[in-house]
This record gives sequence, C-alpha cells and structure tokens, in this order.
Amino acid sequence: MSEPEAQLVQQCLAGEKSAFESLYDEHAGRIKAYLARSGFTPADADDLTQETFVRAFGSLGTFDAARGSMAAWLAAIARNVARRYWNRRGDARDFDPELAEQTLAAEDNPHLTAQASEENDAVTDCVADLTEELARIVHMRYAEARTTRGIARATGMPEATVRLRLSEAIAALERCLKSKGILE
Repeated sequence: MSEPEAQLVQQCLAGEKSAFESLYDEHAGRIKAYLARSGFTPADADDLTQETFVRAFGSLGTFDAARGSMAAWLAAIARNVARRYWNRRGDARDFDPELAEQTLAAEDNPHLTAQASEENDAVTDCVADLTEELARIVHMRYAEARTTRGIARATGMPEATVRLRLSEAIAALERCLKSKGILE
C-alpha cells in the first residue's frame, strides 16, 4: 500500500470525514463500473456501491495491506455484495460473476490500460457494425455479464440460438478487429 493510502486508512480509522470521502472518491467509480457490468441497473449499482463502502468502512480495521491493495480489498467486498444481492433476487444463474470480475482485474494491470483506449475505440466501431440483434446479444453477454441462459430468457430465444448468434457475433468481431490491426 502506498504511503498516502496508508495515511488515508489511518485517518479513516481516526474518524476523519474528509479521509472517508477521499477513499470513496478514489475507488467508488471502479466499484460502480463493476456492478454495472454485473448487470445491475444504475440505481441498484449506486445502492450496492454505497453498501460496499458501508461494509468497508465498518471493517476498515481488518484491512491488511500485506494481503493486498485497498482496491483489491474493496473489490472483494463488492463481489460479495453483488453475489448476495443476485442470490436474494433468485436469478443468480443468469449472471456470470467471473466475466464481470474481469473489469476489476483489468484495471489493476497498467499494461492493459495503456493500450485500452485504442482497443476500446476499435471494439466500439466493430460492435456498431453488427446487426442490431447481434449487438444486443454481445452487449448482454459482455457488458451485462449474462449467461447464455440469461440472454435466452431476456430475448425469448432458445439457448441454442443464443449460442449460435454469439458465435456469429464473435466471428464478425474478430474479422473486424483483424482489419483494424487489433488482432493478428
């Protein structure tokens, strides 16, 4: 943990409101992005981000920098909050937590963020070139982290059709990304 972050944690433990606000401001955007990618509505993502930080601030004394960064610790809390919420809703099988968690892992890798802008622009362009149906299915799978079953329920398509459409979309995206020099 960096020295400024260690000081921030100590200030939080001492009850300094501005330290809590700084810690929240530094990490809340990433937590909310993870929750949104996990398929939560913007309102639910806001609520669950708040719940994540309430839990974090309640157990801040248990944070151990030797076991990982503050970002990783908060990510673990957010994952637990998301899973509990999905399990209470009863549609947890429609959610792929491992896929959604890639959002958190990617942001911890500086190499990935250096090339991310160019790649994101290329992917956005390629998705825009898909048919509306394929773009919707790609969004549900990769932005909302829905399982094949979850997409089938949301669209009314048979699961086999969803798998076929995902294969078509992936093939089209690969061709497009190769033409843009993103894939070899």
